[in-house]
Amino acid sequence: MPVIREASQLNHRSGPGWDCQAWASADAFGAPVPMRADRYRLAPGARSELIPLGGQEAVGYVIAGTGIAHASGEAFPLARESMLWLAACSGLELEAGPDGLDLLVAESEAADAEALAPLRKVLAAGELPHLTSTRDTRDRLDLVTDEVPVGATLLRADRISYHPGDTAAAHYHTDCHHVFCVLTGSGLLYSGEQAYRLTAGDSALVGPGEVHWFENDTTESFAFVEFWAPPPADTVWTVTGDRCTWAPAG
Repeated sequence: MPVIREASQLNHRSGPGWDCQAWASADAFGAPVPMRADRYRLAPGARSELIPLGGQEAVGYVIAGTGIAHASGEAFPLARESMLWLAACSGLELEAGPDGLDLLVAESEAADAEALAPLRKVLAAGELPHLTSTRDTRDRLDLVTDEVPVGATLLRADRISYHPGDTAAAHYHTDCHHVFCVLTGSGLLYSGEQAYRLTAGDSALVGPGEVHWFENDTTESFAFVEFWAPPPADTVWTVTGDRCTWAPAG
């Protein structure tokens, strides 16, 4: 069964003008998962403390606002739905723009950091693959996939939005952990015969081999960032003739 963590159950820390929510990790879930994700929210003009990174693969996704990320002596401009990639990086500092900054930072774990090629770059939303579902009206922005040229091997990630009535096809992954960080709205995560309600700020972990799918049973958009750690070698669709396929948006 999945592990669900409500926003109120997650640990927070804060400093002048900033707050951090420990969105997903082995500690948060009480279960093994080779990644962690934290949410940083900064007031306009605020600057975060130094965010330590373990030199693994790390990705930042801008939920809202603007700002600058400082890493390895470089400055990277951040805008809504841009993706920051930091491989083999030891730390990160954030500086919010005039409208504040809301940033998800995720990092892989349990890897040989010395084997990673250093790479730091930011991609604007318009540079990332934007897809729409051929099954319903879902909308997907790829953050870290084979189509995004950062050479990721330890993480996969995308932002997906379910419009009212949208559902995914039942499936499972044999060899990876699937982590969900809910951005907006409310929806149902199904696992087996059970349905679990997720709302904005919550997180969920689905383990290898667990059949799962989602439904937006509300009248508002339901969106989350989903991670695979490590990337799945195979996705198994469990209902004959029902699977999720995607096409380029527009």
